[in-house]
Amino acid sequence: MISKYTWPTYRGSDREGVKTIIDEKRFSSDVQYGKTKIFIKSPQTVFQLEQVRSEILPSIIVFLQKNWRGGIARMRYRKMIAIYKIMDAYRRYKLKSYIVKLADTFRGVHQMRDYGKSVTWPRPPQVLSSFVQTLMKVHERWRAYMILRKIPVEERPSMHLKVYAADALKGRRREWGFTRKWEGNYLSSTQDNHNTADFGGSVNKLKGTDQFTRVLFTSFVKKTNKHNKTADRAVLFTDRFIYKLDPKKKFKAMRKGTPLTDITGISVSTGNDQLIIVHLQHGNDFVLCLQNSRGEERVGEIVGILTKLWHDAHKRELKLIVNNQLHCSLGGKSKTVTVESSTMGPVFKKNGAGLILHWPS
Repeated sequence: MISKYTWPTYRGSDREGVKTIIDEKRFSSDVQYGKTKIFIKSPQTVFQLEQVRSEILPSIIVFLQKNWRGGIARMRYRKMIAIYKIMDAYRRYKLKSYIVKLADTFRGVHQMRDYGKSVTWPRPPQVLSSFVQTLMKVHERWRAYMILRKIPVEERPSMHLKVYAADALKGRRREWGFTRKWEGNYLSSTQDNHNTADFGGSVNKLKGTDQFTRVLFTSFVKKTNKHNKTADRAVLFTDRFIYKLDPKKKFKAMRKGTPLTDITGISVSTGNDQLIIVHLQHGNDFVLCLQNSRGEERVGEIVGILTKLWHDAHKRELKLIVNNQLHCSLGGKSKTVTVESSTMGPVFKKNGAGLILHWPS
C-alpha cells in the first residue's frame, strides 16, 4: 500500500512487487533477497518502512470507509427503488381490481329505471378515495344526461324550474303543478287572456322604459291591499321587476315595478288554493290569489321561478314558508292570512285584525 505501483492492484509476482517497493524507496543497497524472504541489514530501514505505512494507513482506511459507505448507499438505493416499484405495482393492482369490481357492480345500470342511483358503491381503498369521488360525480352527470335526453330541449328550462320547486315544496304542499306543462307567460295566450294585444303593448312599453330582458310569469290575480279590499289585477314577473297591471285599463302598470332585489321570502299554504305572499323589504307585501280559466295549479311555478332567480343571484336558498296560517305585512302592519273553503270566491275578507281567503271548495 505504500507504492502507487503495487496498490491497489498489482499483477506481477510477489518478489517483483517487493523489489518494486524497495527500489522506489531507495533501500536496494540495504537489502538481500532470498527465495521467500527479504533480509534487511539496518533497523532504520525497517523503521522507515513502518513509518511510511503508518502515515498512509489513515488515508487507506478513509478510502475503504468511503467505498463501503458508497456500497451501502447504493444497496439501500436499489432496495428503495425496488420498494417503490413494488408499491407502484400494488397500487396499480388495487386500482385495476377496484375498477373490475365497479364494472361488475354497475354492469347493466343503463337498463335500470334509476340508472344505478340505488346501487351501493363498493368501499374503495383509502388511496382511491378522491378518485372514487370523481367517479361518483361522473356517474351523476351520466344519470342526468340519461334522464334529460328523453326531455325535448325546449322543455328543459321548465324542467329546471320544476327541480327548484320540488326542492322547496315536495312533501310540504299537496299540489304544486308538477305534472302539467309550465308556460310562464299565460296572459300572452288567448286561452287565459282574450285581450292579448293590449297586454303585449303594455309589456313592450314597460320593456322600453325599464330595460328588462325576459318575461318570466304572468297571470290574472285577486289582490288585497292594506285597506282589506279585493281587486282584480294582473301580475307581471320579469327578470328585474314585478309589476301590478290593471286589466280594465289595457293592462296599464299601477305604479313603478318592484325590483326583485326587494324580495325577502315567499309564503304559500299547504292546500291546493292559489294563495301566495311575496314578502318585500319595505313592509308592503304582495298578497295574491292566482286565477285562471283552466283551473290549473300555478303556485309551484312562481315558487320555482323566484327560488331559481334568488339562487342564481345570491347562491343560497330563498326563505319559503309553507303553512296553513301565514303572516304578511300590509301598509307596515302585520296581518295573519288563513284559507277557508267556501262556495264564494276566491275573495279576501277581513277577519278581525287578519284576512281570510275564501277558496271555492
